[in-house]
Amino acid sequence: MKGQIFILTSVLILVALLIARETTRTVDVKREELFYESYSNLKNELVKTVDIALLNQGSVSDSLDDFIGFSKEVFKKKGYVESVNYSISGNVVYLNVSLTRGKSYLLDSLIINRTVYS
Repeated sequence: MKGQIFILTSVLILVALLIARETTRTVDVKREELFYESYSNLKNELVKTVDIALLNQGSVSDSLDDFIGFSKEVFKKKGYVESVNYSISGNVVYLNVSLTRGKSYLLDSLIINRTVYS
């Protein structure tokens, strides 16, 4: 009888440890997914900002500066560090975008080339 209680207790402890391991693993995966999603959203919004500025015949650099200032504040509140550098040549915008959180970071270069018809 004592042996059965020992085996049953061991199995229950093992199951509890496996459940705890799976629970913590999904939290880490969700954080990584949120990091990639935030980075993807940042890049998409930068492209939209350039497109809207060109369509409205506004200043692309002013629009980008406004958006970058806004997004840096938003990401700072979430614990991210954002860096966006750009240069403009005609209707071509060259962007270097990076997002950092702790030891994780993502970096990408984008070229946005648009032709605007009047």
